[in-house]
Amino acid sequence: MNILISLNHQLRIDDQPALQEALALAKRHPDSRLMFLYSELASTSPQTPDFFSPLHPRSRIRGPHQTRIVLQALQELKSKLAAVGIPLFCFWNHSEEEALDLIRKHLPVDAYFSFEASRLFSNWPIPEAQFPRTFTDFRKGLSLAPDEPIPEPVLDSLKPSPITAPDEWFKIKSLSDFGFHFSADPRSSFPFQGDEMSARSRIDSYFFNSEGLKNYKTTRNGMIGTEYSSKLSPFLAIGSLSVRRAWSEVLRYESIQGANPGSEWMKFELLWREFFLWSEQKFQDRFYALQGIQNRTYSYQESQERFISWTRTETGQPLVDANIRELNATGFISNRGRQNVASYFVHELKLPWHWGARYFEWMLIDSSMTQNYGNWAYLAGVGSDPRSFGSAPRYFNLEKQSQDYDPEGTYQKLWL
Repeated sequence: MNILISLNHQLRIDDQPALQEALALAKRHPDSRLMFLYSELASTSPQTPDFFSPLHPRSRIRGPHQTRIVLQALQELKSKLAAVGIPLFCFWNHSEEEALDLIRKHLPVDAYFSFEASRLFSNWPIPEAQFPRTFTDFRKGLSLAPDEPIPEPVLDSLKPSPITAPDEWFKIKSLSDFGFHFSADPRSSFPFQGDEMSARSRIDSYFFNSEGLKNYKTTRNGMIGTEYSSKLSPFLAIGSLSVRRAWSEVLRYESIQGANPGSEWMKFELLWREFFLWSEQKFQDRFYALQGIQNRTYSYQESQERFISWTRTETGQPLVDANIRELNATGFISNRGRQNVASYFVHELKLPWHWGARYFEWMLIDSSMTQNYGNWAYLAGVGSDPRSFGSAPRYFNLEKQSQDYDPEGTYQKLWL
């Protein structure tokens, strides 16, 4: 029996219900062969995308920084599977359906499973009809605890047999194959590899082998270095870490050290991620619309010249330019930095927030459609920010932000 499992952009084997189902089937058929599939439909391009075209916001784009860690995660996963005789097929510029059709033309597929995106809750945590528009109402309305993760399975109990397939199916592309070139920047806040093992190592380091998690609430507005925040978001974005695993590790930390403001705030942030996922499912196209879930009038000016100046760090605003320079060079900027540059984009430059969201989607190493669009709509005053319901959108004063979070200009000097 040939059992094919689609990764569905989830680049790990930990906490995968579909994998457990596939293994249970394989155990009932001792001659079974497992095969894994990764497919990528033209979401990565060597050409900088046209940020001004009226593209559907769900037409995913991925730039050089996230492409790099995706390839790292794929390579590590391929090696882990190869060690137990399981092949990983990679189909570039193919949808999952197209890849499946090509495989079936070459060899029989008797059973097919597909991984699911990582969420804390497998079903609506609040009934869909009552799902709120703001995070506070979501958090207070929760009556369920997040689902527990499923342990990583043991794969070496299978008896692999060789599979003959075209050589190109086994090839994992290099960054240069996409026309991207990378030079590590020593100032990067995310110098880590993107694979599953690196994700788990980062949890061990930040949660258990340092006081990172304990101090998280007080350091989370930092902008320099690896330790002001957990840096789990890139792993979550590409699926090399399960959010249920991250949550369970916070609980494990609390069972050892006791709950503290840092661990509570980490759970708070993981719930924010969950809130946006279910908000997108609730509001669907309205979640991505320029008027947002509020259906609010959004005034803007389509100045490509101002947009290009923003991307080229030519705004004349030192804090904004420093953050965009870090983003362009490394793919990562702090949460505080993201709020500042987005606020400046929509409220000072008066540009369409979609343009900024698309640029972030292209550049961010932790780009995730729902998180990215949800946060930009929030800053634009058309999303889930409770302050913007019936009043003016949230606005960040750059002079005050500099005084509060970079009083000595250390960050700006680092990146200017």
